[in-house]
Amino acid sequence: MAGKTYPYKPDYIVPPGWVLEEYLEVRGISIAEFAQLCGRSPELIAGIIAGEMPVDAATAAEFERALGLAAHIWRGIEERYRQGLAQGQRVAELERETAA
Repeated sequence: MAGKTYPYKPDYIVPPGWVLEEYLEVRGISIAEFAQLCGRSPELIAGIIAGEMPVDAATAAEFERALGLAAHIWRGIEERYRQGLAQGQRVAELERETAA
């Protein structure tokens, strides 16, 4: 069995907002406080936490400045989340087509 590897392939996706929410909770920072710290609106931050709004490059840079987690990590989480959503939609479409 030596040499055999098992790639990590989760069957779920995590929006970057989940990570952000954890960071804020651990640090005791409210959405409003964080939004002000980042120069973003509380509505945008709440939308990111809900998985409804994307983390763009500028916002990722502000998150890095405010929290210390590199912007490329925020963008990577965002990209994997959006890819997962798109893949889920494709699977649903294929299932509908084969059921018809």
